[in-house]
Order: sequence, then structure tokens, then C-alpha cells
Amino acid sequence: MSSKSNYQPQAANTNIEADIYLFTRLRQLSLPQRLEMFVAHERGVKKLCLAGIKFRHRGAPLEEIRRVFTRAVLAEKYRVDFHPKGNDENMWIQDSISLAAELHQIFESTNILYYVSGGVAASLHGEPRSTRDLDLVIEVQPEQIDLLVATLEGAGYYCPAGAVEGLKQGRERMLNITHTETIANADLYISDVSLFAVSQMERRQLIDLEGIPKFWVASAEDTILQKLQWGKGSQSEKQWRDVLGILKLQAESLDYIYLTQWAESLDLVDALSLAFTEAGV
Repeated sequence: MSSKSNYQPQAANTNIEADIYLFTRLRQLSLPQRLEMFVAHERGVKKLCLAGIKFRHRGAPLEEIRRVFTRAVLAEKYRVDFHPKGNDENMWIQDSISLAAELHQIFESTNILYYVSGGVAASLHGEPRSTRDLDLVIEVQPEQIDLLVATLEGAGYYCPAGAVEGLKQGRERMLNITHTETIANADLYISDVSLFAVSQMERRQLIDLEGIPKFWVASAEDTILQKLQWGKGSQSEKQWRDVLGILKLQAESLDYIYLTQWAESLDLVDALSLAFTEAGV
């Protein structure tokens, strides 16, 4: 990768040379090392959040600290009928990789295909960043929903009743779940039957390395395309930064034929071309 006039650093306050150096160093790290960096960053953010809450609420009982921390972590996804349990503060500092590994076991036991997408997938394939929750795409049939929800609830996850009913009736395509002890949050998106959705599920990749919890993740190419789709209408800077991060890190290993073919099919040619330019590919 070389410095080019249209190359865009990941942040406005970062110069081109520093950005190129960053990704050169990231490419020198193994996947386990990048995962370790991501996990440390996520846990660090939560630890700082908890420390700040404890400082502002000095002398408050642990239940009050837990309530405030829960609201801070869940933000707009907080529900008044969600009741966190447990008083072990260490349990509240869970990272998305550990959560993905726990959910992997649940999906395997219920024969549901899935993969991790969103910010976690972008962090694995590109620039590591913190993310508030875990996004997963699942392939579930209506008759499997009751078993899935029962298994999740049996494992300590809160599943909003209204959303579950919406899934069963086909009104909803997403189920937000929260673990009652770790306060770890995940969005489960129901996969559609489009050709692109089928391709994404077929091309998912299993993270199965020594010392790394096992889980499925979307491919780098599909993460790029999906984020270009998500960002198309919103002009999201976060989605664009994720796309550039993956391109910069994976430039030498991407399947460009696959990318261009699906970009044409999904009307993303202009967006992908601009991303190539700004990533220096």
C-alpha cells in the first residue's frame, strides 16, 4: 500500500503516513493477537465505565451500581422489565468474543446456522474497535423459534416477549437478547432468502484456533458489501470507516471478483469503487 492523493486515513486527525504505518503493523499481527487487542479494548471500555459510575455513586449499594451500569451499557435497548442478577462485578465485564462463543454453543445445540456480523466482524477483518453489542445473522425456521427462545432463557438470557411473538408471526426480523448476569447484549437478525443472504451464510468462516473460543463469522468480502449496503442510505461514517479498515488490512487476500460481481448485483459499484480509492487499493 502506498500513499495516494485520494487515500483517506481512518480519522480526520490522523495523517496518511501514520495511518499506513498503523495498518502495516496490524498486518504483522496474527489473528489471535488482533483478537486479543479487540478483547482488551472492549473490556477496558467497560471497566472504565464501571469505575466512573462507582466514583460518581460512592457509597451506593451494589444493586444500585448494577442498575446504573446496566442502563449505561444497554442505553436505548434498556427495558424496564429487564432485571439483572448476580453481584459479581467481574461478570459484568464480558467481551463480544466470549459472548459469541457462548451463543455458538446454543445455536449448535438447536441446529441453527448463524454468523457474527456488524462491528465485531469488521474488527476481526479490519481495524479493531469497541462495539456496544454483538450482531449475529441466524437462519431459523418458525417452528424452531420456541426451542431457540427456551434454550436462550434457560442459559440466562432475557428475550422480550413482544419481540418473540413478532418473530413467530413474521412481523419482526430481529430479536435483542441480554444476559441477566453479564449484561452482555446481542441482536439476532433473521436471515432472508435472497441470493446474497444465501451466499453470506455459505461463505461464513469458522474461527477455530488454539486458545480462541470457536464461533462463525461473516467473510471479509461479505462484511464489506453488507456495510456498504447499511451505509448507503444513512451515510454512516462508522460503516465507511469499517469498510476502509477491512480493505486496508485485507487488501492482498480479498476475492475482488466476488466483490465486484456482488457490487454490480447490489447496486454498490460506485460505493465500492470509492472505497477502493480511499483505502489505497
